[in-house]
Amino acid sequence: MSNINTEGLPPEMQARIAEIIEKAKASAVQPVGSVPVQAPQQQPQQGLTNPGALAPRPPSLMDHIIALRQEVADLRQQVHASGQVTEAVGNAVGQMYQMFQQQTEPSSYSANFQEAQPSQVDDF
Repeated sequence: MSNINTEGLPPEMQARIAEIIEKAKASAVQPVGSVPVQAPQQQPQQGLTNPGALAPRPPSLMDHIIALRQEVADLRQQVHASGQVTEAVGNAVGQMYQMFQQQTEPSSYSANFQEAQPSQVDDF
């Protein structure tokens, strides 16, 4: 992503694009099956550890399945929204086509012209 050429853009656009790229790098999607890197949690300063606390567990197969189902549901909504947009654009194009089709009815402008003798035509 770092090979984006923004030289011709205004400085505020360059700054905005750089900000978006940095956010994307910071929130990069982890591949399925990898364990996300977590920041180390601070231990209490008293030197006592909590013996009842469980160690963090890696995500189970069920956790991955739930996450994938949520992604599928999100994608299904996006596909549905895309279909609605496509249908709306098609309807708008159809309405515009009908509007121009009605405006361009064939007319016979040449019916008002009369044939003139060559001697009656002015030479320019």
